[in-house]
Amino acid sequence: MSVEIELKLIARPQAIPAIRQQLLLFPHDYFSPQKLTNIYFETSDNQLRSLDMGLRIRGFDDQYEMTIKTAGKVVGGLHQRPEYNVPLVKPELALTLFPRHIWPDNCDVEALQSRLNALFSTDFMREKWVVTYGQSEIEVVLDQGEIIAANRKEPICEFELELKQGTITDVLALAVELAKSNGLRQGNKSKAARGYQLAQGKPKAALLSTQVEIDMQQSLSSVLTSMLAHWQEQEERWLAGLSDGRDGLKQVLTLIHQTIEYPSAPKQLDNQLVAINQKLLDMETETETLCYSSLYLQCKLALTMWLINLSA
Repeated sequence: MSVEIELKLIARPQAIPAIRQQLLLFPHDYFSPQKLTNIYFETSDNQLRSLDMGLRIRGFDDQYEMTIKTAGKVVGGLHQRPEYNVPLVKPELALTLFPRHIWPDNCDVEALQSRLNALFSTDFMREKWVVTYGQSEIEVVLDQGEIIAANRKEPICEFELELKQGTITDVLALAVELAKSNGLRQGNKSKAARGYQLAQGKPKAALLSTQVEIDMQQSLSSVLTSMLAHWQEQEERWLAGLSDGRDGLKQVLTLIHQTIEYPSAPKQLDNQLVAINQKLLDMETETETLCYSSLYLQCKLALTMWLINLSA
């Protein structure tokens, strides 16, 4: 087992050349683009999703690997999930090769496998840099392609920063460097989560309206975790064209502004939040222009860094 720690940055295609140039500024090893195909499996009653598991077979060249990701956590777009990988001779499921302890006690693994079907696939080209940054080795990948579910498709265009060795803070610091360019925003959904959503219908259907509620009596780290989750949720609603997303985003950012009086708060947060709120008040501000701006991303990364430092 390994615990995957990665930060996902959704990219506008026009931003990619500038990000590539930024990556070249750091010591790195570069790997040419490789085509990857992933097939994700599920039962008709979504048993794996109910267990917060994702199962796939990945093919690259003539090699195959079966992977299952179990329940983890996401903090401000920073994903941490236990992951188990098994090499395969051919692209056929063999669930008994995974450790028995990852399954619930009453789970009949062979019966579960017999009920699994291919639900969707992701096909993309992966370009990779292994970057030395600070005290860490960080794998940066650029994935471009599409998610396919039945007759529906959705584009993939994203950078992922995965910690290979070192500290989470270096991952966030490298993201801040990349965020000096416009055209990036944090993503909280994996390709698998987006694929499940696409297989079930329109993505908007999964964006259920929720009121912005944060218990300010909790610890500061719990409060910041809730704020980041609400921020991402309201951002996704606004980007999906749902009218209440903009107001929800204003509420979250106002609550964050009220919280940054702590001595440990990053100094630049105040100015960043003021600037973002001003743009939100301007009804001519376009959704994607703000959410993919350097100012917006750097503000969210500063808040995430504060939370990670508090939890260290």
